[in-house]
Parts: sequence; C-alpha cells; structure tokens
Amino acid sequence: MTFTIPHSRILTVGTGAVGAYYTWRIQQSGNCTVTAVCRSNYEQVKANGIEIQTIAWGEGPHVFRPDHVVKAVPRETYDYIVVCMKALPDVYSIADIIAPAVEESPNAAIVLIQNGIGIEGPVKARFPRNPIVSTVAYIGVTQNELGVVYHSGPVQRLVMGLFEPIEGVDGPLALQIFGERCKQGGIETIVADDIQNYRWQKLVWNGAMNPICILSDLWTVSNVLADDKYKAMAYTTKNEIVALAEALGYRMPETLVQTSMITSTRLAEGYKASMVVDLEEGRPLETEVILTNPIRIAESRNLLHLIPTWYKLYNDLVKYLEDRKNKL
Repeated sequence: MTFTIPHSRILTVGTGAVGAYYTWRIQQSGNCTVTAVCRSNYEQVKANGIEIQTIAWGEGPHVFRPDHVVKAVPRETYDYIVVCMKALPDVYSIADIIAPAVEESPNAAIVLIQNGIGIEGPVKARFPRNPIVSTVAYIGVTQNELGVVYHSGPVQRLVMGLFEPIEGVDGPLALQIFGERCKQGGIETIVADDIQNYRWQKLVWNGAMNPICILSDLWTVSNVLADDKYKAMAYTTKNEIVALAEALGYRMPETLVQTSMITSTRLAEGYKASMVVDLEEGRPLETEVILTNPIRIAESRNLLHLIPTWYKLYNDLVKYLEDRKNKL
C-alpha cells in the first residue's frame, strides 16, 4: 500500500551535483514546492535549470527546474531543510548557514545528506527541537560545468534514519514522509533504525581510499588497486576501520571489506576519491569528519591499537597537507 504524502515545502542548501540530483528526484514525487540555494551556479540555474545527464531515467534531456532559486538561505518556513553541502566544520558552520530558515521553521526536519562521523552534533546543539534525518548517499555524480550534472551508472541510493528521538516531537513521522517521498521519486531508499552503523560502513571506503589515493601519489582508485603494495594497504586499512566500528558497538557485515574491494575494482577507469578531486580543485577537504572525528573517538576510547595503519595514514596526510599549504 502506498503511503499518501502531504504537500511539503522543501529547501535544498547546496545545490551542487548531489543536491541537484536528489532534489530533482524528490521534486518528481509531486505535491511539493522546492527552493534551491545556489551560489556559483545561481545565474545558470535561474535561467536554464540544471541539466541531469543520466542513464537511470531513459532518454533525456532531463532538466531540474526548482520552483524557486535563491542565492542565500531565506528567512521562510519549510517542512524539510535538506543540506547537501560538504561537512567542513573547520571551514564553516552548517548551523549558522541554515539558521534563517530553521528559526522560521520550528517544526522542520533537517536532512543532512553528508559524509562522515559526528556531523549531526553541532546542528543538534543549535536546534535541539528540530528532528535530524541523518542520511548517507551512494551515488556517482559530478558537476563538471555549471548547470550540468553527470550521473555515472545506475546507483542512486539513500540510507536515512533519525539521529535522536526528541520528546514531544514526531520525528518518526517526518522521517517516514521524507523516506516515502524519496521512494516515490524513484530513489532507492532505506530507512534504518541505526543510521550510525551505515555511516561507519561508508567510512570503511572513504576513510581508507581517500588518504591512500593522495599519499601514494597514484590519485585514481584503479591505479591504487593495480599496485600490490597500496592495494594491500587499502585492504588492511578497511579491516582496521571495521575493527574500530565493531569495538564501538557497530556490527559490520562480514563481507563488507571484500565487497568494498570488489566495488572499487568496478569503478570507472580514472575514478578519483573525493578528497583527490577537492585537492586538485583547491577546495577544502573533508578530513575533519572522515578522519579526525573517528580517530578522536578511537583515542578517547583507548582503541588506537586497532588502527595502526589508518592512524599513520591520517598523521601522514595531515603533514602532507600542511607541507603542501606552506609551498603555495
């Protein structure tokens, strides 16, 4: 039986590749009004929308046209505030950025579609009465030119769950409505009881492959896997992250590392981990939430002995980035 979803006012903050693709599909679910916050691509999106190049929805052209396009977060009321900006707490505060809308929307659910561990805490601290829908995305999308998003392959999955229950607030209903809207928009959607488990599962790939791709100076995933030394390092590091997650009480699938290695081999030739792309483009890296936060947790729980390879990679990457910055 299909769940009837009420009309929703949706604000997407960060309408880059990920934000544009998922908001396009959410808009396709119908019965909603979508506002997109665009910065560098504002003029292009305002005039022409965003072209979505994908094989997942048949012959195009596919164009995402938000109902409203704005340059900054408006002081207006919404039902869902969807954050698709990268989690960069050492660069900017997500809570500060979304504050104008949240302050006008005391009942809005805040949907965080971001990588990493510990992303929810600062938002929860600032807005304790707004339910947080913590969401992990599995998709390959890039915006190589303004106003054009390229989707590689058919995968378009979201795994979502409530960060924490709030007494007197119907967070489960907000989660149910948003999850159903995503499903009706054609997104493969999993609503999970323990979303942090899935965050750690995704960290197994991100936490290992990002620093190895950079420090090996091989840059692409295919180059790393073609080198026996670094392929073995990737395997070891992924197993260490699994061991840490398990020690913290997150039961990981037994085949997770094996599946992660196989998935890596199936990526397109020349595919680069996200931190590599950010480094090349001169953008900040998600080191805080992908590496620093989980490693701080390991330190605080006296679990560093479980992650010797990963801990060294982390420290080597910090030094590498510092040296690189000093040379610029």
